[in-house]
Amino acid sequence: MYRFFLAIRYLRSRLVNLISIGGVMAGVAVLIVVVSIMDGFQERVRKVVRGSLSHLILTPTVDSQDLPPFIVLEKGLLRDVPDVKAAAPQIRYPVFHEYESRKRSVAQIDGMSLHQMEAIGIDYRREKKVSEIASYLIAQHSPDDPFFHPDAVEFEKATCIVSRTFAENFMLGVYDLDGNVAHRFGAMRDDTSGEPLEDMTVVRQRARELIGQEVRIVFGTQTMRGGQRSFEPNSKNLLITGVYDSGDSVEDNSRLYLEIGEVAKMGSVKHAYLQANVLLEDYEKAQAVKKTLTGILGKRFVVETWEDQKAKFLAAVNQEKVMLVIVLSFIVMLGGFIILATLTLTVVEKTRDIGIVAALGAGRTGILSIFLWNGLLIGVLGALMGLGLGAWFTANVDGVHDFIKQVTGRDVFPPNIYHFRSIPTVWHWPTVLSIMGGSVIVAFVAGLLPALRASRLDPIAALRYE
Repeated sequence: MYRFFLAIRYLRSRLVNLISIGGVMAGVAVLIVVVSIMDGFQERVRKVVRGSLSHLILTPTVDSQDLPPFIVLEKGLLRDVPDVKAAAPQIRYPVFHEYESRKRSVAQIDGMSLHQMEAIGIDYRREKKVSEIASYLIAQHSPDDPFFHPDAVEFEKATCIVSRTFAENFMLGVYDLDGNVAHRFGAMRDDTSGEPLEDMTVVRQRARELIGQEVRIVFGTQTMRGGQRSFEPNSKNLLITGVYDSGDSVEDNSRLYLEIGEVAKMGSVKHAYLQANVLLEDYEKAQAVKKTLTGILGKRFVVETWEDQKAKFLAAVNQEKVMLVIVLSFIVMLGGFIILATLTLTVVEKTRDIGIVAALGAGRTGILSIFLWNGLLIGVLGALMGLGLGAWFTANVDGVHDFIKQVTGRDVFPPNIYHFRSIPTVWHWPTVLSIMGGSVIVAFVAGLLPALRASRLDPIAALRYE
């Protein structure tokens, strides 16, 4: 028992030991916070990306000249594949939003700047079964059909659903993509600061105010002249009948939803769909169902999971997490070197004490264990303090972010880069415990060399040490 008490005494006798504990604490806390944020980012990315897609995506190939009507395809899928729960048609077509800017944009028509977007044509009744579009809606005119509006019927206007992010950026009047907004705010931004609104009650109220307003888009209509395909420029005013928010500010800024027939007319699409989204009873069976569908549909369709379509993006997010963990692990390693230096100095300073303890009957193992206990205590205390600091930081990460932004004037987590308005975190105990365990092991190993040096000292020479 004397070994443990001597280890505590040596730990308390030197201020530099507190620096060692602080080094371990900082390393553990930083790793916990970074891993929690990256895990949260991965989970949020998967949820948001999956929310706008479906479990499986069927895309017709160029060889499929005669596509079956969607209702025939749908009935076949539900009949022949028991794991298929629902299916929905979709057409995607590139369009531009026309807006006024103070700057000379790269793409302009008659002095108006163009913001590239994607018009997504959906059958809402079917789409809400395969994606999260219904849960994303924060305002709509009709509770049953977000594309319905009496003015659209009376004046024969096409309708659309725009995103909250699009409204923040473009429903303000004059706006430049670098953030230079005209001296007036509205729509989804604060009237004083121009910052995006945070109170969801106010957000929903402002979103409802957008219903009935119009958005002007420019698109190309395909035509055939002399056997050559060309695109004729065209434009249309769309009536806003719904506002959605998927949480992905980057993607939301460049897409809007229309009824599938409207997109087909804009793009002169001959077929009633260019993509079929499929929902499964259990996504764990996705690969097996994918193989089954590939066999049934043959070369007419390419069958992919949503993870296949976003594989590069998901891999990049995971790679970023791995690289950050590797780089930040050097903080813990630095703490280990501090422990090594500290305990080496302690052994030198306590040489006579070591000789006395050895003369009183402590063997090499006893002396060895004193300094091993010292290193272990530094690791354990540092890990526990790092756990507390990391837990606090993770729980209050948005508050810390707002404080840094207020003090420095810089947004360290801009939504237009990191996709989300708030910083997502996930607390994963196995990961946290592995970080703590790794730091304790590093501290223990760092204390091993000084402990071996102390155990090999000659007791007589140690007693004579000045």
